[in-house]
Amino acid sequence: MNIELKLVEAFASIVRAGSLTKAEAQTGVAKATLSRSLQRLEDELGVQLLIRSARKIVPTEAGLALYSHCEALLADLSGRWAAARHEVQELVQGGQGRLKVLSDNQFTTTFVCHVVKLFLEGHPTILCELDVAERADSPKLDEVDCYVCAAAPNVPDVIAKPVGQLSFGLYASPQYVASHGLPVTPKELTAHDSIVLRQSEFSERVMLHSRETSQKYISRIAVRTNDYWLMKTFCLNGLGIALLPDFFVQPEVKSGGLVAILPDWRPEKKKIYCVYQRNRYGSKKLRAFLNLLTESMSDLDRLNNYTASTLPRTRKS
Repeated sequence: MNIELKLVEAFASIVRAGSLTKAEAQTGVAKATLSRSLQRLEDELGVQLLIRSARKIVPTEAGLALYSHCEALLADLSGRWAAARHEVQELVQGGQGRLKVLSDNQFTTTFVCHVVKLFLEGHPTILCELDVAERADSPKLDEVDCYVCAAAPNVPDVIAKPVGQLSFGLYASPQYVASHGLPVTPKELTAHDSIVLRQSEFSERVMLHSRETSQKYISRIAVRTNDYWLMKTFCLNGLGIALLPDFFVQPEVKSGGLVAILPDWRPEKKKIYCVYQRNRYGSKKLRAFLNLLTESMSDLDRLNNYTASTLPRTRKS
């Protein structure tokens, strides 16, 4: 049996007021409407709930029993509605809930972790989840609040907001340079081994630009991988020259593990995007995270303190 809530409210208000006239004054609902609601409730239950007289209305025994339940029901409903309203408002205002962030691997420990830390310091009641993209267990784009990436996905109803730019350079280990020499022009790269990313932000042929001219980056591919961390590790171990984001290799450059190759020749800068579903931008917590992400771009080089490890060298017998 499904009883409409308005019938319960009408019955409770009549009993509470003691008459239809007073109930009308207290609720603003017309006496005729209240009377019809009471009649419908009695018909639904198959029992008389109120005894009507000219001066007042008196509950029957069944009416008294029902009234005690109705008051408890309405009080519980009011409390639950207030709690639900507060929670919804907190979610909209960014004070509670969950923020789910997806990120390309090269930005997680080097950048996005720092932004998440700043976000949680300002929003301690929000649970934040950070996942790495392109893995079997990675969430889909429509399952997260935003995706920090180097290449914006071409899907409908998605906004790709640029939050900054990445500069790239060629790098190699001192061991590689000692064994293969240091190229002094882009043309000499054709005689060198390279470590390349399988799905790069760049097209098949990378153009290197100096102040005066441009040349194609052509080399012998020694290793191909789908991960920037692996690229950097292979580079540290002397397997070739790698085109890597400058911020990503700063710890290794400072420690002497990598050296810049042809520092005056660089490819064009590439954008970093924060991608999100169009209907999610109304969320204050997403806007707050997006603002922190954009503001932190100026500290990108300083934030990366994670140095990749080199592989142990095998001893010759």
